[in-house]
Amino acid sequence: MMTLHYTGRSVLMPTDICEAVLRYAKALAGSQTSDVVSVPVLAEGGELVDAEFLLGPASQLYAMPAADSANDRGNAASVAELDRRTRLLHPPVVVTSHIDPRTQIDLDS
Repeated sequence: MMTLHYTGRSVLMPTDICEAVLRYAKALAGSQTSDVVSVPVLAEGGELVDAEFLLGPASQLYAMPAADSANDRGNAASVAELDRRTRLLHPPVVVTSHIDPRTQIDLDS
């Protein structure tokens, strides 16, 4: 479990989700944009409930390890969605090279 601190408050969340939130927040800050995400957090009763976070360039987040908990089971779908959104902010770069059309290329070698 991790304790995610934000705006003077904190919440407990599974480690994999917290790490994905931080990666996405960093990507959003780098692209000067914001987004609202819904992720599982540990409620006072000990159950996981969804919480919404506004992440953006001004987000001031930090996380610290919390005591191990039986509820440190992440949500693969939430992590996958955060990772997908992170990748969308940094699309793959296609590198092309210019080949002189007069250049002979031997494809049989």
